[in-house]
Amino acid sequence: MKYQIVIDDFDSVNEIENKWNHDDYVNLLELIEFGDTGEATDQDLRELLFLALSEYDPQEAAELVLRYKFKDELNDGQYGQISNDMLKENVAEKYSDITLHSRLFDVNEFLYKAYNGKFPHGQASVIKFTATTKSNEGQEIDKAAALRLLCAGIDPHSILRRLFKDQISGEEEFPEAENIAWYFDKTGDHSYQLITSNYWISTEELTAREFEATLPEVEE
Repeated sequence: MKYQIVIDDFDSVNEIENKWNHDDYVNLLELIEFGDTGEATDQDLRELLFLALSEYDPQEAAELVLRYKFKDELNDGQYGQISNDMLKENVAEKYSDITLHSRLFDVNEFLYKAYNGKFPHGQASVIKFTATTKSNEGQEIDKAAALRLLCAGIDPHSILRRLFKDQISGEEEFPEAENIAWYFDKTGDHSYQLITSNYWISTEELTAREFEATLPEVEE
């Protein structure tokens, strides 16, 4: 089915809102035995946490925050390797397991701010778009469908289109979409918001703000 796609807004951000909250700050401060924080506000807790983390070697701090974020999902060797790699490269783009990318981005940007830029900077793309058909009817748009539609307006040489050519065309299923599209929401009758890594979709790769896209009928 053919859709008319309009990119309503496209922002590059270095932090996704509400991925760190009051409980996270308190729990991390407790992990490093900071002491009583009293009735501190979230902003104060964040600043206290950054101050406390600055007493640690950056790699030690990275491993501490990673272990808090991922719990028992990773083993000791992985924690050691990722915390070391984080100082040299953007692991939210480079790590082989894309199921971890969104949370690695959150950890990376948290540490980037805590250490005033000692960690590589990452970026996420926040894409707001409208997808309509002539009949105002169409199949339900999920993460895979959203990526397939958006790819019609992205440079064919982009990493996303090259690595997942058959999935985007509909020749193959697209389970990777679940982790390429970090967050996806329907914001109106025909409007959506998708958040992904700048690695997968960047403003530089967008070839048009309005374009036609054909959504293949596939069984996911």
